[in-house]
Amino acid sequence: MYPLFANKGDKMTITLLDLYNTAASQEWSMYDNDAASKEEFESSLVIALNKAAAEILYSYPFTFRERTHVIITIPNVQSYAMPAGIIKKNSLGDYCIKINSKALKLAKEKTENKPGIPEEFYIQGNKIILSPTPNEKCIITVDYITLAIGENKEGDEIFALKEDNDTLSVPEYLEELLKNAIIARAMLNSIASESDENYSAYKKQSETAYRLLVKYAKGVGLDKVVNI
Repeated sequence: MYPLFANKGDKMTITLLDLYNTAASQEWSMYDNDAASKEEFESSLVIALNKAAAEILYSYPFTFRERTHVIITIPNVQSYAMPAGIIKKNSLGDYCIKINSKALKLAKEKTENKPGIPEEFYIQGNKIILSPTPNEKCIITVDYITLAIGENKEGDEIFALKEDNDTLSVPEYLEELLKNAIIARAMLNSIASESDENYSAYKKQSETAYRLLVKYAKGVGLDKVVNI
């Protein structure tokens, strides 16, 4: 099987090529494990790896997926694009949307389009609507959890791994844990029947890898109880 941790001091970057070849090296895998580029990939394994990555990353609010979306308002423009993710809420249940560091309130209904300094917002489709409509340039910050799972070679956010050098976005110290969790989940999902002799082993590996990932993603000294 694969090692649980990289050697101390190693610096990894989890690419699709690395994930693919490691998954293809597993005990019962039917794939060749010496692919050099995406032209040699089997699409079924790429789909399984992406499915596993999404299931794991979207299943828990990992802090490394937190981002801040910045909006510079334009006078007389009321509507602005939403970030590609889930807007965070604070401990009081309020959305983490601020104007010049002051929280905006969620409007209970669509409000009158009048000019001023925004005090409220509401969501319409994939847009954030500010009220009053800004009459000057302001800075709006939106704290959110990204739905992107990684980056391409240009550094753009991506929502699926497609190119061999596409990478997963994860802190260095969690890279091996995430890699293990994705590969074990992909292998488990690829087994057609629970009666298969490999199913129980990969199920145990998948559960253990996921628990370790969440445990150490929470940070030192925090609650380590993980439910899956």
